[in-house]
Amino acid sequence: MTPKRPAIVPVEVWEQASEPVQVGMQAMVEYYEQRIANLEAEVWEVTARLNQNSQNSSKPPSSDGPHVKRKPPKPRSGRKPGGQPGHTPHQRGLVPGDKVDTVIACKPEQCRRCGEPLTDSDPEPWRHQVVELPPMPPHITEYQRPRVRCPRCGSTTCGDLPNGVGPTCYGPRLASIVALGTGGYHLSKRRVESVCREVLGIELSLGEMCQIEQTVTQAVAPALEEAAVYVQSCDLNIDETRWKERRQRRTLWALVTTQLSVFVITTGRGAAVLKALVGEWYSSIMTSDRAKV
Repeated sequence: MTPKRPAIVPVEVWEQASEPVQVGMQAMVEYYEQRIANLEAEVWEVTARLNQNSQNSSKPPSSDGPHVKRKPPKPRSGRKPGGQPGHTPHQRGLVPGDKVDTVIACKPEQCRRCGEPLTDSDPEPWRHQVVELPPMPPHITEYQRPRVRCPRCGSTTCGDLPNGVGPTCYGPRLASIVALGTGGYHLSKRRVESVCREVLGIELSLGEMCQIEQTVTQAVAPALEEAAVYVQSCDLNIDETRWKERRQRRTLWALVTTQLSVFVITTGRGAAVLKALVGEWYSSIMTSDRAKV
C-alpha cells in the first residue's frame, strides 16, 4: 500500500524520500498526532477541573476562593406563582371511544332543583376519563421437561424447550424494561432491581441484570450494525467527547443524521478512528466543530 503524505510534510521533502522513509514519516506523524490529541484532552480536563466552583459545579460555596465573584440575585418579577392570566392552557386530550376499556354511565335520576324524576337522555354527555395502571402480577410460564427412559436401550431423553424459548428465566419484555432502565434512563442496577421488585413483583439479582444487559446487547447488535452502515452514506453532524468506561478513558462519538443518530464508544479520537466510523470512501457533507481530526 502506497504511504500517504502527511499534511505537515512538504511535498518536495516527501518526493525525495524513499518508500521505507515515507512509511516511517507517516507512522511517526500519526503517532505524535495521537499523542498531542491525548495531551490536549488531559490539559482540557485539568483546566476544566481547576475552573470549577460553586457556580458551575456541585461544589459547595465554602470551597470558593476570594477570586470567585457571586452572581447577584435575580430581581423579583412581581408575578404570582403558577399559571399567568391569559396563558395558553395545556390540557390532557380525551382518548377515542374505541380505545376506552370501560364506560360507566353516571345518569342523574332526579332534577337537582325540584326533585322531578328524569327520563330524558343526553346524546353528547360530558366525558371524564381516568387513566389507571392495571394490577401487574408477573406472568409466569412453566415448561416441564420430563426425562423418559427408553424401554429398548434404557437411556433417558429429556424434552426440548419450544422454539423461541431460551434457557434464561426471563422473557423479552422484562429484559427490555431492565435494559431500558439501565441503558436508556441511566439508572443504577440497584434502582432497577428495586423497581422490578416493588412495582412488578419480580425478584432479580444483580448478576441476572448483568446477564440481561448482555442478552439485549446481542439482540440489538444487527440493528446497530445496520445503522452504522447507513450513516456512512448520509450527510453527518459529528462530534466527540470524553467518556469513561470501567474507569478507563474512552471517547464517545455522535454521528447524527436527519433520520437517526449513532453513538459509538472508542478507545481513541484520532483520524484513523474517524475513518473507521464514516468509512474510507465517505463523500457526503460532514458538519463538525472544526476539531483537529
